[in-house]
Amino acid sequence: MLGIGIVSYVEGTGIGPFEGARVQVQASGKVSVATGIGTQGQGHYTSYAQIVAEHLGVDVRDVEIVTGDTDQFHWGAGTFASRGAVVAGNAINEAARDVRAKIEKVASEYFDTTPDNLDVMNGMVCLKDRGDVGITLGELAKYANPTRGAVKPGTEPGLEATNYFGPERGATASGIHAMIVEVDPGTFDVRIEKLVVVHDCGRVINPLILDGQIHGGVAQGIGNAFYEALVWDENGQLLNGTFMDYLIPTALDVPPMTIGHEETPSPLNPLGTKGAGEAGAIPVGALYAQVIEDALGYSVEITEIPLSPARLWELVEGR
Repeated sequence: MLGIGIVSYVEGTGIGPFEGARVQVQASGKVSVATGIGTQGQGHYTSYAQIVAEHLGVDVRDVEIVTGDTDQFHWGAGTFASRGAVVAGNAINEAARDVRAKIEKVASEYFDTTPDNLDVMNGMVCLKDRGDVGITLGELAKYANPTRGAVKPGTEPGLEATNYFGPERGATASGIHAMIVEVDPGTFDVRIEKLVVVHDCGRVINPLILDGQIHGGVAQGIGNAFYEALVWDENGQLLNGTFMDYLIPTALDVPPMTIGHEETPSPLNPLGTKGAGEAGAIPVGALYAQVIEDALGYSVEITEIPLSPARLWELVEGR
């Protein structure tokens, strides 16, 4: 029996209170970034490095990221509610913009020219009209930090900046999931034949990492919908306390996915980002219920998850 289902969703993302970041060009030419937010495998290091590299004209591999270390950066609220790219990402973005402005200011003084006559790329600052004349960012960082002599009043040493971002309100991501399944009428086993996800999380920083977020979220949603359940006896004793009895989806249960990225930049932050951390998981439970109802010819109304072949048999039999 085949069934098809389509579910749309919205997700509140990127809530406050704030996150902060420090961006600093080292004398080696490497760029160090410290932020208070934690990371749990979402690809923050790569995404944050991309933001900085784009502003400072350096290779992304030359950006070193530290997250969640209070010795390096004191303040941070944490990773939750799909806020890493929205809140910490924008703090890093603003700090990197401030460093870019310092690079252009110091280099203008060094070359006795104006910022619009400078190119910042490949880890160097060069004159536009004379590409063979330039200075590395590392050397410029040394120049910006004189060890002796007088400096102009108000001068800040080095090429570094600390900035914070606190959104006035959370952003809103959205999307649609569609799925085709085959239900075995004898065993009530459910096989996913096709799964399509189209979502909008604003500006996409790294499509590959974003795909991974969706893959993981869908896998979690499949587990919530069809595998994972806590079973208790009448005395409140947990009966499935190990993974031998508490099922989670494996690679055999999570199908290939067709994923589409729509980009509607958020007007609530400079990067235009919205969160994507839960975009894969949110609609899957409702989608499962809908698609199985369709496969069963709407002979039963499914109002609960998690499901299982045994629970589907009970529903069909009216038990």
